[in-house]
Amino acid sequence: MARVDIVIPLYNKAHCVGRAIRSIVQQTVTDWRLIVVDDGSTDNGGEVVGAFADDRIELLKQSNQGPGAARNTGIAAATSKYIAFLDADDEWYPWYLENALKAIEQNDVALVATMYHEWPKKTDMTAYWAKRGVHPGRYSLTGNESPAWTDWLLSYLHVGTTVMLTETARKYDGYYAENRCMLGEDTTFFLRVGINEAFLVLGPAGVRHHREQSGLSNIANRPVPPFLDEPEIVLRYCPADKRDLMVGVIDHMALRTAKARARNGFKTEAVGLLKRFPGVNHFPAEYRRCLVTIALSGVMPYWVRFKCTVGPPVRLFVKSIAWKLGLQPKIPEIGTESGKTRS
Repeated sequence: MARVDIVIPLYNKAHCVGRAIRSIVQQTVTDWRLIVVDDGSTDNGGEVVGAFADDRIELLKQSNQGPGAARNTGIAAATSKYIAFLDADDEWYPWYLENALKAIEQNDVALVATMYHEWPKKTDMTAYWAKRGVHPGRYSLTGNESPAWTDWLLSYLHVGTTVMLTETARKYDGYYAENRCMLGEDTTFFLRVGINEAFLVLGPAGVRHHREQSGLSNIANRPVPPFLDEPEIVLRYCPADKRDLMVGVIDHMALRTAKARARNGFKTEAVGLLKRFPGVNHFPAEYRRCLVTIALSGVMPYWVRFKCTVGPPVRLFVKSIAWKLGLQPKIPEIGTESGKTRS
């Protein structure tokens, strides 16, 4: 039995799944099994996986059912004590598994989540999360926390950055997979786990998250997360003393989603979310900013497009200057440097 099972859901990612698998093969930990679940791909992704002559890699095939169902197939097939998840368009630095497994084995937690770099912006997201109160360390929610901060903490948990106990993944029924859910199936899962279980946030960044190849996450009018349509899919997993906290978390997520919709010009959807979640009034400053964004929703999409067009190359240019002058550490290449755990 391997020390850890790794699950990759695969759907039409032939152009990048090889990169993800190579990052696993390059891990300093070698005692792993990779379960790739081909979720009805119509490209040659399965052939790319099969080209790796490594008996630690197993390819399972099923009809197209969505990413949550594909990950759940991997969870069902897992036999190791620990399970890790990686999407076919992301990749790990060589030290990722070593750091994560060491942390989960030496601490009383059900889950460890590692900081990451966002691509193609070449941004270390550690500072981004620190501004929202998420720092390396151990977390165990009591129910008395601020809903806004708890929203950010639980939103930090991400598919490609987590290693957890396999029994924990099964305990909360895996990823949301109803109605071939295509977006938010992972957030639903991590809300269920994070409200109940202790977890550890690790540094330094050990994952490269490729947003440019993330499909629906880059679409302006993408579906809302399923728990905003049906909060009970999360709330029924909450113990009584944490239910009020989770209600507040979902209200805050609805407020953030409404603002994002308004920024992209979808005023009707934004207003509808505010009406369905009256608890958004509990965040007065953010609520007022959302109302202003809704009022300007007719022009906001032009501003957003301008920022998305001009901002990334300008930020990357500034970073390149900072790297050359030694003012900021350069992000390592995959497979060339190692990182030490900070928790």
